[in-house]
Amino acid sequence: MTLPIANIEVLYPLMFACAWGLLVLTVEMFSLSRRFVGIGWLSALGLAAVAGISLSGQGAGEVFAGAVALDAFSVYFYVLLSVLAIFAVFLSMDYVPLAGIIHGEFYPLILFAVAGLLVMVSATDLIVMFLGLETMSMAVYVLAGIRKDELRSNEAALKYFLLGAFASALLLYGIALIYAITGSTVLGSVANAIASTDYLAADSLVLMLGVGMLLAGFAFKIAAVPFHLWTPDVYEGAPTTVSAFMATAVKAGAFAALLRIVLVALAPVMPDLSWLMWVLAASTMTMGNFVALRQTNVKRMLAYSSIAHTGYLLVGVTAATAEAGAAVLYYLAAYGVMNIGAFGVLAALTRRRHALQEISDFAGLGQNRPVLALVMSICMLSLMGMPPLAGFVGKFYLFTAALEAGYTVLVVIAVLNSVVSAAYYLGVLRAMYFQSADAEEYSPRPYLNFAVTAAAAVTVALGLAPSPVMGAASRAFSSIILGP
Repeated sequence: MTLPIANIEVLYPLMFACAWGLLVLTVEMFSLSRRFVGIGWLSALGLAAVAGISLSGQGAGEVFAGAVALDAFSVYFYVLLSVLAIFAVFLSMDYVPLAGIIHGEFYPLILFAVAGLLVMVSATDLIVMFLGLETMSMAVYVLAGIRKDELRSNEAALKYFLLGAFASALLLYGIALIYAITGSTVLGSVANAIASTDYLAADSLVLMLGVGMLLAGFAFKIAAVPFHLWTPDVYEGAPTTVSAFMATAVKAGAFAALLRIVLVALAPVMPDLSWLMWVLAASTMTMGNFVALRQTNVKRMLAYSSIAHTGYLLVGVTAATAEAGAAVLYYLAAYGVMNIGAFGVLAALTRRRHALQEISDFAGLGQNRPVLALVMSICMLSLMGMPPLAGFVGKFYLFTAALEAGYTVLVVIAVLNSVVSAAYYLGVLRAMYFQSADAEEYSPRPYLNFAVTAAAAVTVALGLAPSPVMGAASRAFSSIILGP
């Protein structure tokens, strides 16, 4: 007996991503010379093809009884995740040999992680979403610890795995409780069941417990307080390009899934959850920024910065309006490219098996390597929210939408946090331009230089001309609220 599948084209990007990952793995296995640059180019080509296939199939509909959808929301994140992964691949082409990573499965693992993320962002069923999350997580666990001879890398992988397993258990148990109350795991059906007066009256305690566990599981993936403690240790111990991938693509995929859950499945109870999201947003941005002030290690500083930016993004989730949702999608794109640039500069400063990560290591960079210093300056200023860069435009959209939704106090807290963040971002610029150091010899790193320069250029372009991306973000968000 065969199971007919209507709209099979919905699965084409997912099927292609998985097949291309297997192809890259096979090519690497039978490559005697182990030319990792060639494997990197092959991986980037596949990721670009995923974006192209998803664009050509936009609006194909749903498959598996509504469990997976290829709508404008999915396509937006397919393209965004593919672009961020391509950046990570180009950063890795020069970084992998410098860091002494000799394992050829590095690039296939990135592709398998992307495949899991694609399932997450297109899933309209909680179980399918969980499968995508676990597929992504397994690949990232290995990537974090791929430097087997490095103690910090081993520690990062172990911490991420143990805490991630705990978060996955919470998430799965929350799904089970929600299914017990609503009788479904499809997001639309869950929303209809929750909206029923009978369900809310008879089983509200069990339902809220399931919702709480579900949100706790995703709070771990997006590094929201109090589920953020793994972030600085894992970002510091993982290879720098893996940290860049985790801070951008993994965060974007987790937020995409969270938006579908909060604004579709849990829409009927969002008025009751708004206070919880408010507290999460305020505590996350405040904790991230104030702890970042004390950091002298740039990777740990960027990790706490990532936590703070999670708080800014949660401001948009709390507002839960069409404008706020579109602003979250735009900010994920802007944050992705400026963070890729910052981590890319760190990767470019790596010497043979020795990473320069302390703020003092950036002394004299403005004189010795002016292009890298300029890229880092653009990324730091954009993360801080300096106009007219992408970070400022993204915060403007987020905070304006939250103000219109009536969250004035939360916006004031967010603005004050942005002011606080200037202290540690400008500290990096002070080291680069106002402290001196002897020039160091560096080998040519064309792919790294190209990637960080491109990231800085996109950061500027998104700030000067945000309309195309913001328009795509608005259409994408509308598709999950109003349908395709």
